[in-house]
Amino acid sequence: MRRHEKLDEFDLRLLELLQADAQRPVPALAEAVGLSAPACYRRIRRLRETGAIAREVAVVSPRTLGWPLSMLLLVTLEREGARTVDEMMRVLQDVPEVIEAWNVTGDTDFVVRMVARDMESYDELARRLFAADERVRGFQTLVVIRQVKERSPIPVAWER
Repeated sequence: MRRHEKLDEFDLRLLELLQADAQRPVPALAEAVGLSAPACYRRIRRLRETGAIAREVAVVSPRTLGWPLSMLLLVTLEREGARTVDEMMRVLQDVPEVIEAWNVTGDTDFVVRMVARDMESYDELARRLFAADERVRGFQTLVVIRQVKERSPIPVAWER
């Protein structure tokens, strides 16, 4: 979102409601926040155009599509130069099984969330992506036993 865009109480309430249900009809949103439907539609369009709403997607359970295993990998690079980091970011972008990845501070350079069909397919991918890559000093795999909390809405800061 552009810095000069100020969010008022209506915007904040809309963002809160849309995070809970992006399919909610505009007239219902308008009623919930106390605006007319056209005014509500204009605000939502502005929130999208300014980047306050980054995207709207359907969240599909990985198991539904045959990906029952989830892992978090802590990846440490051999060298932390900008070129090496950029190359690793490009590699991770191109792997469908990599669901999310973060370049982080500390002893670990990347945290990677992956899915796999089984342990054998995970092992094959991890060997190819990390064990055989000369840029990688090492990696640690954390297999997810159960998800304790689903992705949550971003808290809306009402007091600004």
